Amino acid sequence: MRHYPLLVATPFVALLAGCGADTGGDSAFNPATDVELLFSTFILKNTETVDNLQHTRFDDFYRGIQPLDSDDADAAEVTGQLRGLVHSLMGADADDSGQTYDRVRNPLDLMNQVIAANEVANFVEGRNYISDRIDEGKPATYNTRSNESLIRFVDQAATLNQEPLPVREWRYQTLAWTYTPYDEDGNAGHDKVFRTIQHIARQDDSADEDDLPQLVSFLAGTQFDANNFVTTGYNQPEMATVSFATRTLGSLELRQEFIGEKTDTLFISDTDSPWFTINGTTPDCVRAELDYPMQVLRLYTSTGESATIDHDNDPETPKEDNPAHCGMKDIGDETLSFATVAVPARQ
Repeated sequence: MRHYPLLVATPFVALLAGCGADTGGDSAFNPATDVELLFSTFILKNTETVDNLQHTRFDDFYRGIQPLDSDDADAAEVTGQLRGLVHSLMGADADDSGQTYDRVRNPLDLMNQVIAANEVANFVEGRNYISDRIDEGKPATYNTRSNESLIRFVDQAATLNQEPLPVREWRYQTLAWTYTPYDEDGNAGHDKVFRTIQHIARQDDSADEDDLPQLVSFLAGTQFDANNFVTTGYNQPEMATVSFATRTLGSLELRQEFIGEKTDTLFISDTDSPWFTINGTTPDCVRAELDYPMQVLRLYTSTGESATIDHDNDPETPKEDNPAHCGMKDIGDETLSFATVAVPARQ
């Protein structure tokens, strides 16, 4: 049985901040410096020459949860609510079909696109440094937090419109790449690159709460195969996870596996408002698991259940997983499941 405790970072994320073992040499070198950019707008759209949206974090999930049976009312209701979450959280706008989005505005997807565009000299220097160290088989880190470097993006249109500070200015507390040729036991051949992006929204006490974005902060981690790491464009992830804090939507986490099981799993917990309902109830814990090869969405829910339970009332013994919690349930315990359309890139 696979267990999914909510909002607990997977092991590879812990390495993303550059905390992996130092095996000596000049691995302490860190080329990160300040980066400040002015954008005409933070909105991302596809162009005639570049499909930017296929690389956004929720693109596969948003398209992949489309029910295969268009007459399934329960499936349609769940799909609509999950897509509404993406709209609020990621600033996405649905296209005319309603089955994908044609624009987004959020700091995670923007940073990913800026890195891929190779127009920021220090980001290019960082990726080139990591690539050079991969060729040498030596560990390396690019980490803005360690160097106390500032990354600041400003939206010119939002500034001219006098939008609230967290809307017009995005700061990133961490951008880091870490190359680890060794596994946790010190054995060679691990050959992974981990990337961390952390963003915390600016405060604006003078702004009307309704004008503030839903996204308060996120911590995103991505694992890449070092042997296929490239210094231009987008790198293909092996695994990715991102944890979000929101104003009213609760705590959220999206975990994605691009190899092996090929699943996207969205966790929702601690909601302050009843925006998600199913079967006439409002669960406080939701796990939506999209299995791309099997083309099925499985929805697990629970209410008032903690992730662990004290099974013997003995403070000296550890607590056990609570099988009634949505993160601990397995196939057969679904609140709802339905067949979904194919997403060829994830099959």
